[in-house]
Order: sequence, then C-alpha cells, then structure tokens
Amino acid sequence: MHRNSFILLIVFLFGSMSAMAQSDGDVIINKIGNSGTNKAAYTSGDFVELLVLKPEGIKLAGWYLTDLSTLTGTAKETEGRVRFSDAEGSAFRQTIPQGIHILVWLSSKDSVAEVAKHQEDIAFNDGNNRIVVFVYNSPKHMDGQEGYINLTGKDNLVLLKSWNRDGAVDAIVWGGTSKWTGCQTTGLPLEALANGAVAWFVPRTKTIPDFKDNSDPKCWKSSTDASDATPGRTNKGVDDSILIPKKE
Repeated sequence: MHRNSFILLIVFLFGSMSAMAQSDGDVIINKIGNSGTNKAAYTSGDFVELLVLKPEGIKLAGWYLTDLSTLTGTAKETEGRVRFSDAEGSAFRQTIPQGIHILVWLSSKDSVAEVAKHQEDIAFNDGNNRIVVFVYNSPKHMDGQEGYINLTGKDNLVLLKSWNRDGAVDAIVWGGTSKWTGCQTTGLPLEALANGAVAWFVPRTKTIPDFKDNSDPKCWKSSTDASDATPGRTNKGVDDSILIPKKE
C-alpha cells in the first residue's frame, strides 16, 4: 500500500470512530428520585430520568445504568447494574430523538404502589416527549440485571456506554464515592438526595451548551415534596422548548 493511501485510510478510520463516539452531553442524567419511608417526604419510588440532547438523536442499546461505585464492585441486594437491551424489539435499538425524556423506574411495580400506576411507553412520536420503562418490569427493553439498583442515603448513579471503567457518560454522586471515569462526576450534597428526596437539573440558560453541562451542583435543585417530582416531564423551573422540534 502506498504511504499516502495508508495515511488517508488512517484518517478515514479515525474520523469514522470519532463520528460514532459519544460526545459530552449527548444524553444526560436529568433527574433522580430517591424514595424514602417518611410519609412526609417523597415516597413514590426510585427513578432516574435521562434527557437526549444530541440533535441527531441517540441509540442506547448496550448501555448500562449502575449504582456500583467501581467496575469490580459486587452486585447484591442493595446495588447492582442493568443494561439497555440490544435484543430484537428493544426500543433502545432505535434512534431516540432529541428532547425525549427517558424515564427509568428503578423500583418495581410490585414494591411501590405509585410506580404500579405508571405504564410502559415506548412511543417516540406520540407528542408527550417521553418514553417510560421499568428496570424489573420491561424485559424487552431492559436486561443484563445483576443485583438491584437500590438508591440509599449515600450513593451514586452512573450511565455508561460500555461496561468499562472509563465508559461513564454521566455520573451523579451524593455523599458517596464513584471510581468511574470517562466523564466529569457531579457531586451533590448528601441532603440533596437523602432518602425521600428528588433532585433535578436546571440549566443556567436555555442554550444547548448549558443543557449539556449538568456538572455544577449549583445547577441542581432538590426537594422532599412529592409535588416537585415530575418523572418523565419537564423539570420544574426549566424551559426546554429549544429541544423540541418545531412543527412545520
């Protein structure tokens, strides 16, 4: 092979890999609910909500959610991992459009009455700008379960594009630790997500770059009031109209 042709091939391959790579902020952890036992606080089930920000949309098949703090952590009753299924029929094999809220219920329908009231929703274009799945009740879309993602007073929640130490795309920590790399970890104060609290991201402005940067703890709000929890819907105090395609 001629030297110039070899160089062109390397440039092409590198460019292709870069085009397929996850960019910072293509999808973020947008909201977390940590259900507690105090009836005066939030008790409606553990959940995490992701928000798709990539203009071309994104496929999450083969990605992971975990509350393990390290790659070598032991999955058990109080912490574990789950995978966005890449099997035939999984919603995550499709390109999820920008502006879609991906609500993942971490509590099972059998364990929390409020969670049982919700229904799986995997339609991307029905106008509500959300999809809803259940870690333990949506086997077509969530698999690879090891242990149980069970949010606690001191914990972390991480979104990974691959099961590797440097595969983290977004990581939120409150009072605990996280050894995952690949992204900047957002460290929230313990009280922001203590048992019975909901925390949500409020970008500085309505611009896409600010929506992509959820790493500043000052841009997160927290509440123990169940009425402040908006799983699968726009965060309280946020105007995300810039993310919704305008109808022609």
